[in-house]
Amino acid sequence: MIGELAALSLTNPSDSNYAGFIRDSPSLVAMAARCTQRTSELERFIELAQMSAPYLVRNHVATPHALAILNEEATLALALLPARTPADRHAQREHGFALLRAVQELDDPTLEPNARAAFGIETLSATTAGAVATNALAHALSRYRELASAQSAATVHHVEDAASLRAFVVQVPDFEALYRDVEVHARAAARLSAMLVDDDLGRQQHDDIAMALQGAQLQTRIALLRIAVAPAHTETERWSRLAGDVIPHPAPQLAATLTLARKMRVSLRDMLAAHPLA
Repeated sequence: MIGELAALSLTNPSDSNYAGFIRDSPSLVAMAARCTQRTSELERFIELAQMSAPYLVRNHVATPHALAILNEEATLALALLPARTPADRHAQREHGFALLRAVQELDDPTLEPNARAAFGIETLSATTAGAVATNALAHALSRYRELASAQSAATVHHVEDAASLRAFVVQVPDFEALYRDVEVHARAAARLSAMLVDDDLGRQQHDDIAMALQGAQLQTRIALLRIAVAPAHTETERWSRLAGDVIPHPAPQLAATLTLARKMRVSLRDMLAAHPLA
């Protein structure tokens, strides 16, 4: 089983791999659709649980845990990644509004402003309404084509896949490897950034390096988010120090996304503690 952030991660990438990640960036339409599918399965599990014996529910409590973890990862990926098409922008915006509706039911008053900032949600105006309508139309026209052509290692599962879902929950990420990934990508980003100041670069070479730089920066952030959202992660001070080193001045949208990841981890840990695996 592979979550959205893990599916986006590059292993030992070259500069061309970094550039290719941006050039062939994933479909947010397809990512949002997978998120919706998991939400439907979570709702289906709740319906089944209401009609089942308590011992059966306890034996399958890993299922809602896994679906929740997978969807939290997907939410972070949707907030982080750049939208490549109008349809992507619509899918991203709609997921942001779904997140807003969910956090409004919780007690933490900081969640709503962070959700708004992470997804760039602003009040509609005469200036933005036309773009929103155009994006919605593009989504309606291209959604099925996007879903058919999307390529991703991220997986979707049903409540019947209880064994796989349980295995996903109990598997602890290799945090040392993820910390190394952050450092590797950050060093690559620093190297590529320095290369861009070379006056002898041709236009195409400059564009290729700039694209690779964007890819390295995104991979740094993906690795940071994978650590931050993992319920098993406990070295929060170490994470904060590294995040401050590699992203010393995050833009408000990125800062909000990183904050959401940390809050999601706490929420997931609380859920696992309240409903431990049988």
